[in-house]
Amino acid sequence: MRCLFVIEGGAGAVLPLVPLAQALRSAGHEVIAATHAESMPSMLGAGIPAVAAPRKSPKDYRVVRDGQLVPLTGDKDERAVVLGTIGASIAVDSRRELLDTARQWRPDLIVGGPLAYAAPLLSVDLEIPYVAVEFGFAEPLNWHLATVEELARQGFGELPEPACRLILCPESIRPADGPIRYLPGQPLRYLPYSPARAVEPWMYTKRRRPRVWVSAGSRVGDDYGLDHLRGLVDSAAKLDVELLVATPDGVSERLGPLPDNARVGWLPFDILAPTCDLAVHHGGGSTVLGLAAHGVPQVVIPSLPEFGDYLLPMERAGAVKVLSAEESGPADLLLTCKDMLSETSYRNSADRLRAEMLTAPTPSAVVNGLEAIATRTDTPLGGD
Repeated sequence: MRCLFVIEGGAGAVLPLVPLAQALRSAGHEVIAATHAESMPSMLGAGIPAVAAPRKSPKDYRVVRDGQLVPLTGDKDERAVVLGTIGASIAVDSRRELLDTARQWRPDLIVGGPLAYAAPLLSVDLEIPYVAVEFGFAEPLNWHLATVEELARQGFGELPEPACRLILCPESIRPADGPIRYLPGQPLRYLPYSPARAVEPWMYTKRRRPRVWVSAGSRVGDDYGLDHLRGLVDSAAKLDVELLVATPDGVSERLGPLPDNARVGWLPFDILAPTCDLAVHHGGGSTVLGLAAHGVPQVVIPSLPEFGDYLLPMERAGAVKVLSAEESGPADLLLTCKDMLSETSYRNSADRLRAEMLTAPTPSAVVNGLEAIATRTDTPLGGD
């Protein structure tokens, strides 16, 4: 079977799809992943052949009205229109740039990542089924509606439904109503993946102080998230802890002076997350689920208000504490972190969530079901 992965976004969107791509290859199938050029190293480093589509970076997509750049304002509805327009433009470009390659390669199945609208467009062109892999809790409904509306305006009709949806988020913390898009699907275990780094003795050495993971996501740079990350580090530095500050390569030197208790850089998440006592971060979907998979309590200062919306069920479950912009000053963040490090209920709640995630089928367990979809037979996902 030949399987084409279509992934929209940076490393945070690519990395959750790597274990499924590897499972398909291990079962003897051929895989090619299509993603933004800047995200290709994440797939190539995992041994997955990749093609750049679209070739433009996500941050190169902008919405201009009357000669003026439309900002991502604090208003959710206006931002949804902007992001919907961008999402549709990315999908159209991806489809156009991939179509000739796909027709030559002739895949049997398309796997679309979260918010990858090029996947259903290509499934229509190629007349083959597609499977949607979704976070299941981080897809705002108004973003989706705005994207579909913009695609219709550009001449694309009703999008086909996927043959199935594979949901990475455990059911107990999926928002059932409100501003987050909820659709039923089959569970797929979230397996945290990050590019390999050399394991060093300090990573496993018994520590005197708690260890706290700090992150603002995989896209952090001069024009995105750097100030947010700097604020998180400055506040967390006042704790008597060991700080692990996760940044993309080349960003650490732009953070400025760092406290003596901090290690910074592209750190091996799957090695270090299980050793952490707490995480402080921006609220991205892959960060949230990766930490949940390792049973780590989380403090989230959302970099976008929508992140706070989809974390409400997880906060009610006791595994996450969400702080608004008004609550995330240094003093408030310090008190919250101290409380979560000292109160065992947060760790217990995070452990329960991890246990639930471990009940979902692994990527290798759903391969037979994907084969059945490609060949139009009736093997259930997760079955033998």
